[in-house]
Amino acid sequence: MLRRLDPALLIATTFLTGVGLLVIWSTGGGHYLVRQLLFLPAAVGALIAGLLVPRRVLSDLALWFYVAMLALLAAVLLLGGGDGARRWFMLGPLAFQPSEFAKIATVILLARHLAGRRELGLSFKSLATPVLICLAPALLILVEPDLSGALLLGAVLAAMLYHAGLRPLELLLLYTPLLSFAAGFSLWTWAPFFVLLVVVVQRREGLGRALIAGAVSTAFGLLSPVSLHLLRDYQRARVRSFLSPWLDPHGVGWNSIQSRIAIGSGRLWGKGLTRGTQNRLGFLPNRHTDFAFSCIGEELGLAGSLAVLAGFLVLVGRFLTHARQNRDRFSALLCTGCAAIVGYGVFVNIGMLLGLLPVTGVALPFISYGGSSLVLNYLLVGIVLGCAARPE
Repeated sequence: MLRRLDPALLIATTFLTGVGLLVIWSTGGGHYLVRQLLFLPAAVGALIAGLLVPRRVLSDLALWFYVAMLALLAAVLLLGGGDGARRWFMLGPLAFQPSEFAKIATVILLARHLAGRRELGLSFKSLATPVLICLAPALLILVEPDLSGALLLGAVLAAMLYHAGLRPLELLLLYTPLLSFAAGFSLWTWAPFFVLLVVVVQRREGLGRALIAGAVSTAFGLLSPVSLHLLRDYQRARVRSFLSPWLDPHGVGWNSIQSRIAIGSGRLWGKGLTRGTQNRLGFLPNRHTDFAFSCIGEELGLAGSLAVLAGFLVLVGRFLTHARQNRDRFSALLCTGCAAIVGYGVFVNIGMLLGLLPVTGVALPFISYGGSSLVLNYLLVGIVLGCAARPE
């Protein structure tokens, strides 16, 4: 039996979808708008399915769904297509991206596993299985290659482990190798992280563990510059453009610079839909996908940008509220994982457009053009609505 659905969550979803359709029409024209509208019924169907399927059924089918998604991730590497990457199955004029649905498959299986664990600690016994659940699809997504998609699963794991009871300091120690490696591309980012890590661990765990944490951070930090030659050319270009975009403003730094120009030129109220010069004159690449928020800033201004951010704040906030209030541990973990998927997409997409993060191919949920992404996001909303409205 269903209780009353969460109106705030439904309103936020409808609002963000409406803004997304307007932005796609303004930036990509009627062609992309029609293609996105074709996916909207499937997205609504996914929301209804997520709402109506009992949590017990999701738990029982979690492993089978996860294995099926791993098989599709492996198959797309052999049979898939795409522009310089193998991420999509081409179905006539439409494309299906299995990595989108591998995210929710991972969340469901991880929630099932963690729901049965009442105590977690920084030990191999506690963390080996959760890490492997996320690592298997992350490696397959990384091979596509899709670094940002692989890192999303790391964010999902961190959020769900925290909800399951892992302490913040234990999470910091668990992610020290990854964080040190990411910060190690610049001394200005690695040095503050190293000092913070050592000070925090020394105060909480003692000098011995602080020295071990510092040694691990140093080792993985030194790997960063060494590993640059292992990256693909476009990945190295993204790292360099993030660190110094103005060194090559007409080359690798072009996207980041034009994005910030577009956002700043919109001022308070924007230039109006279809009137953005960065958009209409083609200065911004991928205007209807990765750089959709830049066009919102240019055409709808600060007011429109803040309205969109408020919509995301309500959406993710309701996800987390249902995670906190739900008495069923499996349902609460599901809501947390769904919040991590959406929150990661918003944080990374907007962060890269503002120059706070390297430019990477992360879509803005509900806003950017993409059928697979739209269906996934609606499925997430449906699952959270079901967790909140269907007592188990």
